[in-house]
Amino acid sequence: MEFSVKYLHDMESEIKKSMSQLLKAGKAQELSKLNRTQLMKLNKDPLVDLVEDLSEKLAKSLELCRSAAVKIDKMKSLEIETSKKLVEVQERKLEELQKTVKNDVTATVKTELKTWADVAAKNSHQSVSKITVQKVVTSNIESLERSKNFIMYGLPDADDCNLHSRSEEALMKAIPDSGAFVHGACLVGMKKEGSCRPVKVTLSSSESVKQVLRNASRLRGVRAPYCNIYLAPDRTKEERTAHQKLVAEMKKLVIEQPTKHHIIRNGRVISIDKN
Repeated sequence: MEFSVKYLHDMESEIKKSMSQLLKAGKAQELSKLNRTQLMKLNKDPLVDLVEDLSEKLAKSLELCRSAAVKIDKMKSLEIETSKKLVEVQERKLEELQKTVKNDVTATVKTELKTWADVAAKNSHQSVSKITVQKVVTSNIESLERSKNFIMYGLPDADDCNLHSRSEEALMKAIPDSGAFVHGACLVGMKKEGSCRPVKVTLSSSESVKQVLRNASRLRGVRAPYCNIYLAPDRTKEERTAHQKLVAEMKKLVIEQPTKHHIIRNGRVISIDKN
């Protein structure tokens, strides 16, 4: 007998039926009240029939249990094999990602070194020091890594334990069709009473981040608590300062020119007529 949930339920039903017949014959309400004295009062033939019936069903139950054990072992083996394959796929993807990052960094380094070489050729009296080149390379590597991040503000109840899952949930609520996968998430800045710390979220690529930021406005149409979340690029200190100035300028224009829409685009404030 091969195990199945249907067979299990059928066997349970049959055993309950046989036990009910035994209780009825012994005039007992439940098994705990069925004692030797009551069983001795039963006629031999009916008792033999009941015991024989129960023995047959118990034998089938044991066979069903053995079949279930075999099936569970197969499922465990399949799960282990699937886990191994998943690990292999993840390792391949990681290798591909590392190779992509290495190629991007190499291309960036070559471009910047060529740029500095051109500068040196045109201005032969000026020397490009090793430290200067290292700074350029480091800056570009940092810029490449930062392009795979974005900052999530206003994520409620975010702590180290559920930060990754909460940020991924918020991302899926806002852009369910993005296909973006959260590789990492961490809190940034100092903790302040009564406020949520920003979360730096890392995706698999800079293209995924661009897509998420392009659709960030869709968060406003999401139900609480995610409607109070807004997203921003992972900016450097200098970029944050410049952006704050643009925000201040935009707020000023909102007051001075209420008949227009004011937005920040490509590093400047743009004003558009509402009508």
